[in-house]
Amino acid sequence: METVQRDFAPRGVDFYYIYKPLAHPEYNNYVTPFTLEERLMHVAEAKRRLGSSIAWLADPMHNPWHEAMARTPNSELVIDPDGRVAARRTWSDPEALRADLERLVGPVERRTTTEDLGLPTQPPPPTVAKGIVPRVEMPPTMAGIEIEPVIEEGGVPFYVKLRAEGDESLRTTGSGKMYVGFHLDPLYRVHWNNEAGPVKFSLTAPSGSTVTPAGGEGPMLDEPADADPREFLVDVAMNDMTQPLDLDVFYFACDDALTFCIPVNQSYRVYLQRDNHGRTIRTGADNLPTAGRIPPG
Repeated sequence: METVQRDFAPRGVDFYYIYKPLAHPEYNNYVTPFTLEERLMHVAEAKRRLGSSIAWLADPMHNPWHEAMARTPNSELVIDPDGRVAARRTWSDPEALRADLERLVGPVERRTTTEDLGLPTQPPPPTVAKGIVPRVEMPPTMAGIEIEPVIEEGGVPFYVKLRAEGDESLRTTGSGKMYVGFHLDPLYRVHWNNEAGPVKFSLTAPSGSTVTPAGGEGPMLDEPADADPREFLVDVAMNDMTQPLDLDVFYFACDDALTFCIPVNQSYRVYLQRDNHGRTIRTGADNLPTAGRIPPG
């Protein structure tokens, strides 16, 4: 894409990347942002890592662009000067885009190559130790469900972010398995300080509904610090699927630069409906953490 931009921007073609909901949470350790400010932090991180000269836009938090693009993660549009769609595809294809632009504005004399670009790419953020806490074994048919973080004006960021998933039975009948995962947000450069105490959470169900167990806490570890998610499975039986579960979580947020370590209480509302803007979690080699480690503290 960068080579296409380098060739056709001088001919008056404007290029934009548009940030939509995170396609693969946990890929390179990134997690889904909760606010527009955090989406813009992701944009800044993309600029830093890619070294791109293409301008970025961000979809608002209610995701109108994502909806208009049929919730595709990597769609591509060419808009002509009259505002008409000149080309559209559900998956970005730089060679097809180049052919579109050659048809619309004419070919270039010499094509830019990847080697010509010299982009100053950067690695993902470093983390403390990972692979300390085993991952939970997920039941089949799990998919993301809707969560609503309770954001307090003037409150601290969600340094740790909840991801909730439910099996097909939970999402269709209100009874089934629910995954509760607490993931460090690497853009805040924080870690679990295992000497300060484990993460703790509680779940409150509406009257007539149950959740078992109704809470939990992370493991006690000999490792002084790590960046693994804290994961739990609970059984839920909801009489009214339109009502949320209330989740409260307590943890210590400790930054990697060792400038603060503070207790944090935060809350969520968890709904059993599938999150239509949530994406799949990659597993295997593609999702192994590639960032370097920093000394724990």
